[in-house]
Amino acid sequence: MAVTSGNPTICRINCKPRHAGERKTIAYYLDLTRKRIPTCAGINLEGNELAIQGLGYDGRCAFCRYFRKALQNRGIRFSCTCPFEVQDNSCTWRVKIGSVFFHQDLLEDEEKYLSYLRRVENDPRDLEARLALGVIHEYHGRFAPALASYWAAHDLDPEDTFIKERLQDILSLLQQLLSTSGQQQN
Repeated sequence: MAVTSGNPTICRINCKPRHAGERKTIAYYLDLTRKRIPTCAGINLEGNELAIQGLGYDGRCAFCRYFRKALQNRGIRFSCTCPFEVQDNSCTWRVKIGSVFFHQDLLEDEEKYLSYLRRVENDPRDLEARLALGVIHEYHGRFAPALASYWAAHDLDPEDTFIKERLQDILSLLQQLLSTSGQQQN
């Protein structure tokens, strides 16, 4: 999502399991997240600390958020540090996607997502709604719909640098995943 001079950054999730059952649940959801969220990020679990190293747009952020949400939904305690998430002066969380920070409530509110879907349905040329859908899909690791939304936005405004950046980053990720997949089959 954001490139820091081309150098990967690390998100750390420190799991705080209270018993062996939670350790098994953590392992299960880590495996499930690996299967569901495509990423080229380096993922390393040592003890109770998970380190996810990547550039953000390489699937790292979507992987991290999906895994944290699974832990949260199961009541497993954890703390995390993420270079792409900041708390602003009003104590609301903002998440960096590409070169822009977005309010986390925009990215996670189902009603807002549905309203953008309705807006696009009512007006396929609604650039703001197309962009919002692209950002929301990317945030959740749904790269194919993100790509489609950004592409539609690009058709509406081919000069927008943010749209070009997001398209390039997602296409780069998909190319890396395709290359990795081809190498594993050989």
